[in-house]
Amino acid sequence: MRQNGNRIKNFVLDLVFPMKCIYCSLEGDWLCNKCLDLVKRDNYNLCPICEVENSNGAVCGFCRKNSNLDGLMVVLENSQLNQKIIHLVKYNFITELLNYIKPKIFSCINNNPNWRDYFVLVPVPLHRRRFLERGFNQSEIISNIIGEVKGNIINNQLLAKVKYHRHQVGLNAKQRKLNIVDSFAVNDRCLVDFNKTLVIVDDVYTTGSTMEECAKTLKEYGYQKVWGLVLIKG
Repeated sequence: MRQNGNRIKNFVLDLVFPMKCIYCSLEGDWLCNKCLDLVKRDNYNLCPICEVENSNGAVCGFCRKNSNLDGLMVVLENSQLNQKIIHLVKYNFITELLNYIKPKIFSCINNNPNWRDYFVLVPVPLHRRRFLERGFNQSEIISNIIGEVKGNIINNQLLAKVKYHRHQVGLNAKQRKLNIVDSFAVNDRCLVDFNKTLVIVDDVYTTGSTMEECAKTLKEYGYQKVWGLVLIKG
């Protein structure tokens, strides 16, 4: 009975508020096939700090002294459409959009010669209050998608968000860094092998303040190899 009720509810909603492509407004899907073709993979081979070109997105030797990250992997090009997808997932809670771009994520990971199945995925955590407000953690969803295709271990409890702060959106680089400082802690009940390469997973890398703070927390605890992976780099 409950399933029938949900079907009727969804049918009525589709009649009153038909699903439209978020980019061209064509009715039928959140992303029509034509617009989905516009979602391109990124072949990111730059130092994420100074953007000097290299072979794998590693932090260059010059920037290493100023970075806790060892490198950054980027899945999608930084386009208006990709930005809109992430914004709608994060702030309008349309998490189904991540299912549409699954094949793009699969393709990126499968074609990355530097990817290893022994990498441990560590989603950027949300503060409990933020999680209750949103109802999901998009970084965990992205990690689960990667885990589907490569089978990597996902440790979503290694890092904990211990500080509640305002959103980073709208802040400049200095404000973002101050806003996020001391926000994370390692959960010593959920440790993994210290020799493992950890990959911090998030949706967007803008100034890198969140990713850097996560990497700093992990390295101060004793982890030696910490990379980042994001859908887009702003």
